[in-house]
Amino acid sequence: NFMENKVQEKKEVKQPNQNEIIDNAISNLRDNKFKVYFYCPPMNLPSGGIGVLLKSAKNLKDNGFNVSVVYEPRQDQRASYEASAKAKKQIDIFDKFNPKWVDFDISDLEITPLGDKEITLNDGTSQQCIPLSVNPDDFLIIPEGFPDVMKKTAQVSCKRIVFAQSWFYILNAMQPGEKWQHFGIKDVISASDAISEYLTSVMPGLNIKDFKQGINRDIFKVPTKISDKMPMVAFSASRGPENKLKTYNIIKTFYAFYPHLKWIRFQELEGMDREEYAERLSSCAFYLYTDDVAGFGTAPLEAMACGTHTIGWASFGGKEYMNNENGFWCNNGDIFQTAEILGIAIDKWLNGDMDTDMVQEEYEKTLSKYTTEGEKENIVKILNEYKDERIKELESFKK
Repeated sequence: NFMENKVQEKKEVKQPNQNEIIDNAISNLRDNKFKVYFYCPPMNLPSGGIGVLLKSAKNLKDNGFNVSVVYEPRQDQRASYEASAKAKKQIDIFDKFNPKWVDFDISDLEITPLGDKEITLNDGTSQQCIPLSVNPDDFLIIPEGFPDVMKKTAQVSCKRIVFAQSWFYILNAMQPGEKWQHFGIKDVISASDAISEYLTSVMPGLNIKDFKQGINRDIFKVPTKISDKMPMVAFSASRGPENKLKTYNIIKTFYAFYPHLKWIRFQELEGMDREEYAERLSSCAFYLYTDDVAGFGTAPLEAMACGTHTIGWASFGGKEYMNNENGFWCNNGDIFQTAEILGIAIDKWLNGDMDTDMVQEEYEKTLSKYTTEGEKENIVKILNEYKDERIKELESFKK
């Protein structure tokens, strides 16, 4: 009798078949009972790309989706060395991922390290890492520069989507001839027309959705008085040492071409949080833009929002918004032309030819396509489209 009971119990707990698993996933998708994971590199320095990822995660969370940001913890070499020397045994200490430089509140965003053990962080606290466990109704969003993550997750059951914010890093991290399709990925969110165009030519057949980011007008704003503008040129040269050298070369060449303007000052904007960056940017009359590999390039748009005139490179990434009316655009990478146009633009400004309302109207016309409200609606709409597509795809798997 006891044996019979056991056998009966065993029979009742039968494994769900494929159709039942699919039906369950579809009903989770319909009821928003799924999870969206954003894979994020754990950088604590200001980074436009990470800002966009975190903002998208927050916008989806604020809209009622279940969102989690996941990262692979990075070891703090120095802290590990010091702790190991002190304890006379190997002790690993990890960086705490805490991107507090963003200009929005991320305190309610779930940010979790991936792994299977508890780790000690360099602020003295510890955190439990969790393995990535996903269901067929979940989504995993991976930035374009991480093909290793795409390879590692090739066998997972969820839908993987690449978030492409740069054309430059897409092929750099891959073997010649490799495509995202080889890792089982065909869905991409693209942050600019240039990236979409590039992807279509190097990996034909992807399913690309266009994403437009917004400029935060609460912090990027035109100063109240024109007299608040200083005869200064702001610049950032954050693309590495070569970019820095080229930018400094433009500045030195400008001084050599225009000795009468040697009193004009240049200010490098680096290592600041967003508010301070916006404040400095809006106090300068000009912004020198030298990012030759931008995937989109928000800096000139931020400058426009501050009533600051941009002089700089017409990079491939910004082609969708750069025109003759909204900046002094030079050939991408051309140092001499940029130095020359810088002088012409500054002279125009000093003569009072630049302070017309019409100039700012042009800037506002450009900025109207890139609002924070639009960005929020955009990412929610994209996720809802993915939800519907995933439901259809799962239906087609039923036997």
